[in-house]
Formats: sequence, C-alpha cells, structure tokens
Amino acid sequence: MNMRTLLAAPAILALAACAPSLADDVDLENVAPDDIAWIGESPVYPNATIAQNIASAEVFSKLAALVERTDLGVALDGAGPLTIFAPSDAALRDLPMHTDEALRRMLAYHVIEGRIDAGELAARIVQGGGSYQAQTLSGDTLTFRMAGEDIVIVDGAGDTSRVTMADLNQANGMMHVIDKVLLPAQ
Repeated sequence: MNMRTLLAAPAILALAACAPSLADDVDLENVAPDDIAWIGESPVYPNATIAQNIASAEVFSKLAALVERTDLGVALDGAGPLTIFAPSDAALRDLPMHTDEALRRMLAYHVIEGRIDAGELAARIVQGGGSYQAQTLSGDTLTFRMAGEDIVIVDGAGDTSRVTMADLNQANGMMHVIDKVLLPAQ
C-alpha cells in the first residue's frame, strides 16, 4: 500500500460516513453493536423491518428490486411477525422468466408467518421425524430438513436450498439467508 492510499483512506471513510444509510432512519440508541449482523459490507439492524433491511443491503439489491415490483413490500414492512428465507443476489442469478403474478407468488413463497429462528426450525424438524412443513404467504408449502448441521429447504419443484446465514433478527420477524431461489410447484 502506498502513502497516497494511506492518506486518502481517512477522507474516503469520512465521506462514506456522510452518505445516507438505513442507520439514519433507524433508532440505534438501544442497539448494542454486537446485535447488528453483517452480510458482507451491509449491516442488518435488528430494529429495522425486513423490508428496510432488504432495501439497504447490497447483497439483496436484486431481491429489493423484485419486492418493489410487487406489493410484498407492504407485508415485509408491516407488524409481522414474519420469517423470510431471503435469496442473495448470487442466488437470484438462476431466477426463471416470470410474469408479475408468478413473481409475486414466488416471492411470497419465501415468507412464513411467525418469528422462527434456526433452533426452533431444527426442533420442529426433529419433532416431525426428520422434516417440517410450513405454509408460506403464497399458500404453498415448504419442507425443511436437516443435512448434518445445516437446515435445507425443499421447494415445490423438489430442488433444495441451504440456509447460509441464520437468525438475523428484524423488528418484525426473522431473516435467514439462502443460497437458491425457492420455486413453488407448478
């Protein structure tokens, strides 16, 4: 690293700190630094809604655009509680062609009612004899299983997605990051 880069770094950080962010809109007075989760360079605030965190996290820029195209943002910004299995931008690379109605259904297929953390999901899988089924906001069913220590979700097409980051608390529920898009049965 050269001296010019070292001298420019504080100025760049100062400018970045001035840029508007979700932190400007969220009351952080009662939030401990350890309660803020990080996905890459993006903070996920426990006192922001699911919709707010999706809209502000770079890793969810494609998901945020898709949520904006549908009315699902209203539910994700509401009182909840909801649990979302949020596909990252990398997971959305394989998103099939869709109509707006199919997009709405597919996005709602990633959300279930209630605040369900990974420990509770694992317990429900054990209680279910190795699998747990939950109805989504789309009215379709997701199946959850364990693969070693990981939670795996089987969608309506029979494909699987893995929870890659669990238990991101939200003001109105819970977020789990997944590695593939979930598709309901046709």
